[in-house]
Amino acid sequence: MASIELQNVTVKIGNNILLDNVSLKVDDGAYIGLLGPSNGGPSFVLKVIAGLLPIYSGKIFIDEVDVTDSHPEDRNVGFIFEQFNLFPHLTVLDNILYGPRVKGIDLTTKEREAKEVISMVRLENRESALSKELSGGMQQRTGIARAITAGAKILLLDQPYRALDAKIREEMRFEIRELVKELGMTAIHSTHETEEAMLTSDKIAVFNEGKLLQFDNPETVYKIPVNAFVAGFLAESNKFQVKVKDNSFIIENSKFIVDGYEDGEYVVIIRQIDVDLTSEPLNVVNEFECIIDKIRILGEFIRFTVTINNSLTIIVRELLSLERNNVKNLIGKRAYVNFRPDLIKLFLV
Repeated sequence: MASIELQNVTVKIGNNILLDNVSLKVDDGAYIGLLGPSNGGPSFVLKVIAGLLPIYSGKIFIDEVDVTDSHPEDRNVGFIFEQFNLFPHLTVLDNILYGPRVKGIDLTTKEREAKEVISMVRLENRESALSKELSGGMQQRTGIARAITAGAKILLLDQPYRALDAKIREEMRFEIRELVKELGMTAIHSTHETEEAMLTSDKIAVFNEGKLLQFDNPETVYKIPVNAFVAGFLAESNKFQVKVKDNSFIIENSKFIVDGYEDGEYVVIIRQIDVDLTSEPLNVVNEFECIIDKIRILGEFIRFTVTINNSLTIIVRELLSLERNNVKNLIGKRAYVNFRPDLIKLFLV
């Protein structure tokens, strides 16, 4: 295992800032998710730790040793990319032993070690298979075995499942986390997928425009986001800018009640999943009659587009349920939406 620490790391290319004064501490054996939009920061953090991207200022420590100026090969880091980067003409075993062979290391001991690692990653009886004969999941496990055999204590995963189909991707999320934990490695996993980060990570670091916005356990990041970007990025949301006065605000002639906010201008985030849609009124605060304009089935979810007071459009997302039969027949029908005040998130502009 290994600990990792970034202290005030800034990365610049010309006038373009890729990482902006990022400080991040990863404990031994942790599985950390880095979450953010494309070019928002997560992939750059991985490259900085691996020594593949020079920094403008700051320090990088691995096991409390300053590796800021160390070469990539001296950092004991294994990098797993979106593309598997295996040699198609080599077997699983030969792919795993490629690094030691290039370095001129005696392969007698390394081959024995590689076969033990192959068993760890559950690729027994596949060591003679060519990498092109393996499934995507097997190829990723081969990449991890290669990193371990090369002496890596840290595993950096850069969108490792993006090239896999949906079913395998879902299986691999849990399989790789379990494997990393069994091997006692420290892992940092960059992804654009909120669900992937939430399901696999001990802690999540959310980035945007090169800045680290929040670093905490998944539940806290989801329930108590520090700003509107984090709140909106972690879940599909309705977003508005409003003026709060006397614990209320108006959007398109619809008045919402909140509690505990001072008067001022705010960004309002109302997550789609937090809006309730009913056929009959519940007579609760922040309830509005609406018309259902559109309905889309999105896998396990139904997405409703509704209009309140002929002017305010709201998206509602709910789990697909047997309670709603022939949902397409609801288009054009009247219904009711309600917004729990405690689930409406407001952030000062």
